[in-house]
Amino acid sequence: MRIYFNGVTKSYVRALRGIERPSWAPIEHEIIEVTGRSGGITTAKKKLVRVIYVPIEVRGVDSFNLQKAKEDLAAWLIKDNPCPLVFPDEPDRVYFAEVTGELNLEEILERGKGILTFICTDPYKYGTTNNYEKPATTGDVNTLVMRNPGTVESYPEFTFIAKKQMTFLDIIAEDAYMRIGRPVSVEETIVNPAELILEDSMSTLVGWTTASQIDGGVRAGSFQANSEGFSVSSFGSGSNWHGPSLQKSISQTLKNFQVEMVCSIYSNSVRDVGRIELYLVDPSGNHIGKLSMKDVLQGDIRNDTEVRIGQLVTGTYLLNGTPEDNLWRSFYGLLRLTRIDGVWSAYVAKIDGKHVGPMQATHIDTLINTDLAALQVHIGVNGTASPSVMKIHKLKVFKRNVITENVVPIIANAGDEITINHKTNEIRINGEDMKKRKDFGGRFFPLKPGDNALVISPGDAVDINSKVRGAYH
Repeated sequence: MRIYFNGVTKSYVRALRGIERPSWAPIEHEIIEVTGRSGGITTAKKKLVRVIYVPIEVRGVDSFNLQKAKEDLAAWLIKDNPCPLVFPDEPDRVYFAEVTGELNLEEILERGKGILTFICTDPYKYGTTNNYEKPATTGDVNTLVMRNPGTVESYPEFTFIAKKQMTFLDIIAEDAYMRIGRPVSVEETIVNPAELILEDSMSTLVGWTTASQIDGGVRAGSFQANSEGFSVSSFGSGSNWHGPSLQKSISQTLKNFQVEMVCSIYSNSVRDVGRIELYLVDPSGNHIGKLSMKDVLQGDIRNDTEVRIGQLVTGTYLLNGTPEDNLWRSFYGLLRLTRIDGVWSAYVAKIDGKHVGPMQATHIDTLINTDLAALQVHIGVNGTASPSVMKIHKLKVFKRNVITENVVPIIANAGDEITINHKTNEIRINGEDMKKRKDFGGRFFPLKPGDNALVISPGDAVDINSKVRGAYH
């Protein structure tokens, strides 16, 4: 019998008789004894880690290739996170497992025998997934019946697409609820914390004019634009950083603002270098801030961010570096800089379905107080180095409104995607972690086996896409 781990099976591996798959994960009871009373009282119980033992035989290889097979087994089975484990005699069930311990093969001629040990930190096994889609209603609430096909409680996942501006969202079950944001009372006012002033898809150079000053280098070469954004048609030449730079005014000067850039940079070789920079420009043409993503290493591929307020020599760096594990090695993501009444906030994250490796910082500086009047973009390379592949895909500028007492902020606008994953305890809006929006009393709740009636409110505010996977002992 073969086993399938992470969707892969190996032709030279055969599972032998004697597989130990417990009927359920171990159950541990916490019991206290009461004086004068027989037995005890159970105060709590919990499921422990499920352990699965799989005797295997490696065959069809000679002595030399058996050693190579061991390396192949290690590459197949040793993973950083639990992966799906499926047995052919139970094809409609999945265990989420990871190998543990060691594998000592008893080598006999052209065969090797041993025992694989898997642990399942999630003690349940899983079956089919039920998916549900329902459009927004015209009423105050939307009802949804979700059927958990399993025999034990299982946690649902929700994706909502906002149809209009909203200040809250409720998911209400029979004995629990989840809420993000909050409703508005008759004595309160709704305020959009971020009013969109500029959104540029970077598909045309129209409206952009030549800029001059860039950090540590010279302006040279030229941009090109298409449906994917700005890229460089020529970097020109220079002994230090050099490349094109353009500037665009915004429709109004802003004291409180939020600036966002979506860009991408990756290197085909360890010799490639490059930088993408967005400068924030005041009415006098001075830089009051900068967002940058760059690869400056020759001999390695690593993208670092640089977020600064103020000018090159006298400015303050809010972010400078990269997250651990080189998560931004190939970067497509968001860079954001916000100022609200002298409080500066920086946020940078890779976008890969959700935000990956986010870095953020806050700094108070009331001296850099001139208004934002324009944006300046630059893509550059250093000296004669080969350039990384770089593009600027989108720019946005928002006017930030101050949230005061008796004011309720909008948490989502039409088109925004809200995900609430009760299994992983995640709340995201457009991929960004927004657990801070969770109501204090709201919780991530499971669905009991069978039908579960849910109420979504406001019913006219979101289209619903949800799913739950059946879980079993």
